[in-house]
Amino acid sequence: MTETLNCEQQIIRICAFLHPGDRYYWGSCAVNDPVRRSGLNDHTDIVIIQSFESALLPDATGEHVLRVPDHTHGPMILLVDDSATDRTRGCGLITGRHAEWTVIEVACAEDGLEKLNEHHFDAVVSDIVMPNMDGREFLRTINQQYAGLPVVLITAQGNDKIAAECVELGAVNYVPKRRMAEDLVPALEEVITAQREVVSTRRVLQHVVQNLCEFEIQNDLDQVRSLINFVRDRLSGFERFTATEIQAMITAVRESLLNAYFHGNLEANSRPLEHTRDEYVAQAARHRSEPLYSDRRIRLEIKLNPVEITFRISDQGRGFEHAVVADLTGPPDDRFLAGNGFRQIQQAMDSVMFNESGNMIILAKSVCDRQVAAADTNQ
Repeated sequence: MTETLNCEQQIIRICAFLHPGDRYYWGSCAVNDPVRRSGLNDHTDIVIIQSFESALLPDATGEHVLRVPDHTHGPMILLVDDSATDRTRGCGLITGRHAEWTVIEVACAEDGLEKLNEHHFDAVVSDIVMPNMDGREFLRTINQQYAGLPVVLITAQGNDKIAAECVELGAVNYVPKRRMAEDLVPALEEVITAQREVVSTRRVLQHVVQNLCEFEIQNDLDQVRSLINFVRDRLSGFERFTATEIQAMITAVRESLLNAYFHGNLEANSRPLEHTRDEYVAQAARHRSEPLYSDRRIRLEIKLNPVEITFRISDQGRGFEHAVVADLTGPPDDRFLAGNGFRQIQQAMDSVMFNESGNMIILAKSVCDRQVAAADTNQ
C-alpha cells in the first residue's frame, strides 16, 4: 500500500502505544490511499498534511520522517526540595546517568520561581511537602505562569490517593522517594524525549488539515496520566492554540478523564458533589479490585479540522444525571471545591455536552488564528 510521495497531499500513519510508565512512540510512516483504511486500529492517527517540504521524508516509504534533532547543549533541570540530603541525592542520580545535563537545585519553591525567571528549564522536579509554598501550590503557579513546563513531583509514598492528586495537579509524572533511584531518571528521560519529539514534529503538525485519534485505556491512573501527557504534547505541536488555551484544554480533558475513571467506571461518588475527594478516592480504590468495575475501559476520541477541535470522553459506567451540574457556571470557587472541575471544563471550552445517559462528554473548541497562537506560544 506504499505509494509514490505526493507533496500536495500526504497521509501519514502514526501509532501511539500507551503503557503504564511509558511515553508514546512515533512509528514508521507510510503514504496510503485515503480510501483504504484496512489494518488501522484504535491506536492509529490519520494525519492529512498539505504542502510541506518533501525533504522531511528521506525515502519513498516515508520511514523515520519524524527524527529527534541533535542538541548541542544538554537539558536544564530545576530540582526543588527543602531537604539538602534529597537534593544531593537527586542531583547525583541525574548527573550520574547524564553528565551533559545541568541541574540547578534550590531549597524552596520561592527560590524555584526566581530561578524560573532567570533561566529556561526543560523540566522541574519538586518535592510535594515543603514549608511555606508546598509542591502543590508551586505546581499551580508554574501552570499559570509557565504553561507547558513539565513538572515531576516527588512524593513521600505512592498509592491511589497520591497518584490521583498528582494527575489532578497536572504533574507529568510522580516518583515516590523510596523509588527515586529506579524511577527519577527514567521519568525525566521520558519528559525530555517527548519535548524533542514535539519540536521535531512541529514542522509537520502545523500543516495538519484533519486529524483523528482514538484511544481505549484501562482503569489505570498511570494510563490516564500518559494519555493526558500525549494530549499536551499533541496540542503543543499543532500550533493552532495559544499557550493559555492549551493549558485550559488540558485541564478540561484531564478533569473529564478523571471523572470517567472515578465517577464513571468505578462509580465512586456516582451522585455528583455528594462525597468529599478523599471519600470517593477511597471508594474507587475498593471498587478497582472488583471485576464488575475493573474490566471497564475509558475511550478518548480527538478530532481536529480547520474549524474546531473536539474531544469525546466516554466510560462504561451507568452514567449520571448531568442536569445536576448544569448550574455550575463561572470561574472555580474555593468555597465549593466539589464543583470546580466542571467549572474549569466549561471555562476552557466553547461547547460542553453530554450524551443522554451521562457516560460521554463532548468538548469543543474553535481553532484560533495560527499566527496569533504561534506568537503567543513563542513568547
